[in-house]
Amino acid sequence: MPSLVTDNFRVFAAEQFIESLEEPYDSSNNAEADSSAAAQSYRSKIYLFIGRSQNWTLERYSGQSAVTEFAPPDVYDSFNDSNEVYDDMIAVKRINSTDVSKVIKRLTWKTGVKYDMYENDYTSTNLSLNGHSNLYDSQSYAVNSNFQVYKCIYNGISPTYPQGRASTVEPSGTATSIIESNADGYRWKYMYTINISDYIRFVSSDFMPVRVDSTVAAAAVDGAVEQLIIDNRGTGNTANAIYYCPIIGDGTTDAIAKIVINAAGGIDTIESERVGAGYTRAKVILTEAYTTLANALSRSGSSVSLSGTVSTVISPPGGHGSNPPMELGGYRVMINKSLEFLDGDGDIPVNSQFRRFGLISDPKNVSNTDLVSDTATACFAMKFPAVTNVNFDIGEVITQTTTGAKGRVIHWDSITKVLRYYQNEHIDETQSGQNQYKLVPFSGSNIVTGGTSGITATPDTAASGTGSFFGVAFTTGYAQPEIKKNSGNIIYVENRKAVNRSTDQTEDIKLVVEF
Repeated sequence: MPSLVTDNFRVFAAEQFIESLEEPYDSSNNAEADSSAAAQSYRSKIYLFIGRSQNWTLERYSGQSAVTEFAPPDVYDSFNDSNEVYDDMIAVKRINSTDVSKVIKRLTWKTGVKYDMYENDYTSTNLSLNGHSNLYDSQSYAVNSNFQVYKCIYNGISPTYPQGRASTVEPSGTATSIIESNADGYRWKYMYTINISDYIRFVSSDFMPVRVDSTVAAAAVDGAVEQLIIDNRGTGNTANAIYYCPIIGDGTTDAIAKIVINAAGGIDTIESERVGAGYTRAKVILTEAYTTLANALSRSGSSVSLSGTVSTVISPPGGHGSNPPMELGGYRVMINKSLEFLDGDGDIPVNSQFRRFGLISDPKNVSNTDLVSDTATACFAMKFPAVTNVNFDIGEVITQTTTGAKGRVIHWDSITKVLRYYQNEHIDETQSGQNQYKLVPFSGSNIVTGGTSGITATPDTAASGTGSFFGVAFTTGYAQPEIKKNSGNIIYVENRKAVNRSTDQTEDIKLVVEF
């Protein structure tokens, strides 16, 4: 049986994703605190994660000629690959509702471009001017140089210009009525303005935020006949006359068409004298052409029958500008999150690298309850005595011969003497016997040796508590990740070239999720 998941569902899903970061609300319509039972049950906790401190050519991808530091490996959707993501995860930072926005394609107005006009019935058999079978894929809106967004209501298409006209006048202004350009014949509807904050956070070369302007929304008319199109001018009509024709249909307020006849007896122009309201189906009755608006409204008095054919374009549910995300195709969500210096008291380390980032939903902490903190470390750590005068190499493999533990250095802080590292099956696969593939933990006052630096040092087993150790709690010299491995769900992963973190920079990460 034929079926369809509609674009409305995609917009709905994007909206629900955003709302899930805030809901539920209390009786005063304030967001419940994270600690509340309702928030624990219903609020989504989405985190941006970073990982993969080591070179792409190491471990799993060693010997794969197609993988280099400048050609990261493909991402695969499997539980095995998710395990790897958790293994070398470095840290996470929480995504809040203010960090997300529904976005649409960025279509910057350019002179000489033929824009699609809004129509409510694009299909595979009724393509737009630019050949699109779907309104959301069409080029039916544009943003001007002042970051004001407009929907194209009319692109000049007529018997004289069957392929429409090129736009030559940049739309401007914020009037709630249709904005007309006599020079190129275009009619535009102002939708909203992108403010400077949204521009900085949610505008990219390909996408821009979509917003609702409350003034425009309040003025929108549901089911209005905002645009009429001449399909055939006809012949033999009274030259230079003006007529008013009823627009019939299921409207709750009647619409009336105003028709001007040219000197040759054909329809010269047509416009909505009254746009009406509540229409889902509408037709101009050319067989009842009246000389006055009053007669057309009452459908009384003498009338004539006009030659020619015209069609109607009905506004979307709620009217133009009432719901821009639904009207323009806001089924994508942009997430913008910055990693700033020593984020979270150092949860996200500087003087380090990451090559992978993504999203994880609803992870647990080590106590197996919902992680709700703004940042958290996902790697292991060990503390060395303050008198230790060594420098481990970032990325080197460290071993503890006594226990058989192996790991790879993510970050070494020579001030606090804290070493952060991860362990995974690829590091341990060279182990023999019962330790092969087993993640043997580092422990005790056993010597740790650096594989490339040759450094040997003994962890400080007397170190316990948080102190000034990046907010991580140590127990006898060691700290576990603040995230429970394999908790939550990996919902987005991107592999990329190395990003070098330093103490004087911020990484601004923008990613777009399409529903």
